[in-house]
Amino acid sequence: MFRLQVKTHFDAAHRLSDYVGKCNREHGHRWDVEVCLEGRRLDHRNMLVDFGDVKSALKELLDECLDHYQLNESLLEPNPTAEFLAEWLFKNFSVYTKDWTTVRLVRTCVWESSDCCVKFSPDMRSVSNVFPITDGPNSAI
Repeated sequence: MFRLQVKTHFDAAHRLSDYVGKCNREHGHRWDVEVCLEGRRLDHRNMLVDFGDVKSALKELLDECLDHYQLNESLLEPNPTAEFLAEWLFKNFSVYTKDWTTVRLVRTCVWESSDCCVKFSPDMRSVSNVFPITDGPNSAI
């Protein structure tokens, strides 16, 4: 089994409407995001999928909906938390991967800061032993 991971970032503002504390006020982050794909077969180039294709698709999605947006407005969500974004990214990036026949999207990760992240997978049990909760933003697969 091969696992491929691509990481990038976007900048955006948000506020948490249902939160008591500083995060109730509008503020911004440089959000780091990761997508993880897995597959068993390599293509004719000995690639699971071209890193460039993954980066391009991820950039398109982020530029269209998240980068330099106010997330409450662009996502029509009163509380666009890191948890919300990790699931949103999984659901929306899945659309971009549907034609990649050798891989499937297994996990997304959203870093709100250098020491706080949320990982989303439809079934985290399937990847929890491969991606321990304690790994950091620069960890290897």
